Amino acid sequence: MAKETEYKEIYDKFVNYQQTVHVANQKRIQVGLKVNVLLPLVFLILSFAISGAKLVFLILWIISLFGIAGYLIHVEYSDYKMMQQLEEFGVTPDGDMKDRSLLGDSVQQAENIAKEIEERMEKRKEMAMQKIEQQEVTEDEEHI
Repeated sequence: MAKETEYKEIYDKFVNYQQTVHVANQKRIQVGLKVNVLLPLVFLILSFAISGAKLVFLILWIISLFGIAGYLIHVEYSDYKMMQQLEEFGVTPDGDMKDRSLLGDSVQQAENIAKEIEERMEKRKEMAMQKIEQQEVTEDEEHI
């Protein structure tokens, strides 16, 4: 029992850490989008304000666009992989836990076995109903 509570604590810490990082990544993305607009705008304004270095500011403007886009792609991809990992552990994106326990696949296996038993019972019920119908038909024929 102590191990279960220990695992539960570790699991909760892991989920809380991942959710904290997710919130931080969302803030990084917002900041990155703002910088993606402002920094190239500054380079564009400087390129028109300073007449001699237009090519340098144009190159800086293009490099800043690629750099910021690369940063945003990195942050979004790492956040996506982390959220995918959380879903594998049974946590939805809004932080709720799915119907999954620390037992892992044991619950799923039990559900599969229960469904299999239910299907077998349904088949046997159908077979019994067919036998009853056949008996009724033979009894009706005997009465005729």
